[in-house]
Order: sequence, then structure tokens, then C-alpha cells
Amino acid sequence: MSFARTIAASLVLLGTSLALPSHAAGGDAPGPTYARIAKDIQAEIAAGRLTGVSVALVQHGHVVWEQGFGWADREAGRKATAHTPFSIASTSKTFTTAAIMTLVKAGKIRLDAPANDYLGKYKIVDDQGPTSAATVRMLASHKSGLPSFFLMYTRGAKVQRPTTDALLRDYGHLVARPGTHYEYSNLGYQVLDDIVQRTAHDDFGAYLQKHIFQPLGMKDSFFETDAKPRPSRAVRYDDDGHAMAFYVTATPGSGGVYASAYDLARWAMFNLKDHRVDQAPILSDDELDQLHEPQSSIWAEQYYALGWDVWKRPDGTRVVGNPGGQSGVRSEFVLVPSADVGCVVLSNSRADREFIDKVRDRLVASLVPGWPGLSFGTPKPVPLHSAGEYAGAWKGVLTAQGKAIPVALRIWPDGKATFAVGQAPAAGVDGLGRVDKRLVGDTTGVIEAPDAEREHLQKLSLDVRRDGDRLLGEAVAWRVTADRMAIVPYHMELKRLAQ
Repeated sequence: MSFARTIAASLVLLGTSLALPSHAAGGDAPGPTYARIAKDIQAEIAAGRLTGVSVALVQHGHVVWEQGFGWADREAGRKATAHTPFSIASTSKTFTTAAIMTLVKAGKIRLDAPANDYLGKYKIVDDQGPTSAATVRMLASHKSGLPSFFLMYTRGAKVQRPTTDALLRDYGHLVARPGTHYEYSNLGYQVLDDIVQRTAHDDFGAYLQKHIFQPLGMKDSFFETDAKPRPSRAVRYDDDGHAMAFYVTATPGSGGVYASAYDLARWAMFNLKDHRVDQAPILSDDELDQLHEPQSSIWAEQYYALGWDVWKRPDGTRVVGNPGGQSGVRSEFVLVPSADVGCVVLSNSRADREFIDKVRDRLVASLVPGWPGLSFGTPKPVPLHSAGEYAGAWKGVLTAQGKAIPVALRIWPDGKATFAVGQAPAAGVDGLGRVDKRLVGDTTGVIEAPDAEREHLQKLSLDVRRDGDRLLGEAVAWRVTADRMAIVPYHMELKRLAQ
């Protein structure tokens, strides 16, 4: 046995593993299955469809395989390794809720208390003002009624990331009754970030370091909230393969963590309850179960827990994880508790998603026989062939960063519709249909508010529910390009005009 393998075997017995960049754990060359996966990843990078990739696979408390491929920074000639910190986007949410749970454990936060109990001057509001209906648990499970949200702020730009108070002032109006349905809300996770800071009297990134990363031996991980990028990180690349300027988002609590594949492997083993001797028990098994327990139904077999997606298979197999994706980022993080398996795939490009998904599934299948892969989706609207109760003319306002902008929705008996913003001509509404008890559809329009104008947003997605003679909900302005994303929600209320 080689010296490297002897050391690796000894460390495994002590509850750790030796991680060598660009090799299998312990220094061995990867086995045939992993060698084929490695060859395919290298081919994608050589073809220019990916830039940098890092993977890790764990089972029974140790690393089965980890390796980096391609470039962390192609222009600087810096290679990606298993220890390169990648932006992990929404996989960060698993750390945000873990931070919340450590404060629940300490008796400083109650999951079912109103979120507003822990906030400052600016609160979550409904039509009557600050509300007690939206709880901490609802924020963590995307059922609070706060809307979708995503904005990017590039280093050196004139407009910089807003404070949480500013976000609550401009976008903190509920667009649905708390607890009624699932709506993915990065804004809700930024509110959780703020709750941690106010309750712990500490910066959110510092809290993660002291209470999660350091106790679990995650030495490559950090929380990036300023415009001073760390030189060790993987540079993001846009969908066309160009290096992107460093950016932060409006809601770092929803996606601001950088972590290596090796560190996420350690995070996986902690959440799989492998009880490694080199990791502090920052949360009990029962507290981990609470984080992984489904709270919201997404569709079919997919649910959302507290920071975690959960899939319940027809055969009884339970899968938990949280993928991440935004401009220049793709993160796959999946656990199969019944097999004690965790899988990590990180990319510094959003492109080639289908290939990354296949790598994830091939890795899991190498340890979980019969692995069918993961299915993602959202409920499909039922086409509104007959407008029924929605037929007629509706007028009202949407609230855009303190401005009340007039809007008008016209729905004909055959289900066709138009939507107008301000004094602009009405535009057609595509895909008008029902999802549960809500009416949804897509249209276009220009909203004269600072964020929408700065991002040149013209696409609108409508999501409203009927409440007597009113339609209540939101108009979401959005745009996605090769190197940028923007999703900006506006609370909307319309009343039916007399016939």
C-alpha cells in the first residue's frame, strides 16, 4: 500500500478523508465509472460548453470521489479543484435555515412566531399594515405570501445593493395570504438573513463562519456580501462563455454563499447524520429532521421543507437537496438518506444544464441502484377557454417602489385577455389559465419605477386570485439574458367595473 493510501485509510478510520485536487479521495485514480464521467466533463469543457466543474460524492461518512475540472479563472490560468469555492446560488438557502435553527435551538427565535417580531422599522405588510400572519416558518418554506425577487449589482456600478429595510419598504407587501400557496421568494430569505443579524447581533456572514462553517470544518466556504471578490473563488462565466464582472444580488441571504465541492461534501455528511468526529453537533438529529420535513407542496412528488427541496418517490424513497442557478452559476446538491449518499456538482456557468443534471444522476446512480433521476416542475395552468367569473373589465393599481401606477385587465368570455399599464396601449395576455385558485398569464408592459427602468424590463407575468369583486396579486416584471437576470414583483389590486 502506498504512503498516501496508508494515510488516507488512517484518516477515514478517524472520521476524516484526505482530499487531493483532481484525484479520487485518498489519492487513487478514479474507478472506471468515475473515469468515464471525468472524461465526459473534460470533453464538455474542451468543446467550450462549460468552463469549470467540481464534483464530490459521499457515502457512509467519507468521500467516495472528488475532483475539479477546467478553470476557476480561465484568463488567469487558475484551475478548478475540489477545494475551489464556487458561487452556489440557492443551495445557500440550506445554510440560511440552519442559521435560523441554531437560534431556535438557543431559544432566541420561534419558528411559528410572526416574522415581524424580529424585524426593525420596516415590516412585512398587508392591506391593513404590518401583519402577524407571516411567520418565520412560512418565510423558510416559501409560504409567507412575499413575492419572487432577483436583482444583480455589479462591482463599481452606480447603483449598489439595497438594504433589507429598503427592500421591505419597496417590496414587502404580501401578494398572497400567508399559508395559502407556495411561491419561491428570495425576498423572504433576505428577511431571514436580517432576522439572524438582529437576533444574534452579528453580521450574517460572520455568524455563518462562527456557527456553521468553522464547527463543521468547511474551510473553503465564505459569505460574499461586498464588492471585494476573494482571489480563491471561481469566476462566473455567462452563457456564451465570457468571464463576468463580479456581482452581488439584492438578497444575499437567499444565495450569497461560496463553497467548494469538498466543503459541500462535508455539509452533506452532516445533514445525513453521519456524526463525524471532526464535526461539532451544531444541530441535533431531531433539528435536522425539522429542517428536512416537507412544509409546502410544489407539484406531484416534490415539496419544500425549510431551505430544502424534498422528493417523495412512489417506492417510498425520500430525496432532499437544493439546486442553485443564476447568471454564471449551476449547483447540484442532492442527498439520498436511505442510502447515506450525497452528491455535489458545481459549475461556474449556467449553460449546459442538461449535461450537469446527467452528471448528477450518473454519480448518484453509481451508489444507488435503480436511481431514476430527479424531476422538477411547476403546476401547469389550466387554459381559460371560458372566462366565467373572471369575464369583464377590471381596473386598479400596482404599487411600484412607492408609486401607484394604474393598470387595466380586460377578459372576454372566450378567455382572451388584454392588460394595460399606465396610459400605454393594452397588450395581449398569453397563456391565461388557472393554477389552483389563481389566474396567471404573461404579457408585456413598461412599469415606470427605478428598478424596472434600470433593468429595461418589459415582460410581465400576472398572478392574481379573486376576492369578491377584486383581483389581488402581483405583476412580475422580468428579463433573462446570457449574462443577466432580473425579477421584480409589484403588488397589484384590481376591481371589476360595473357592466
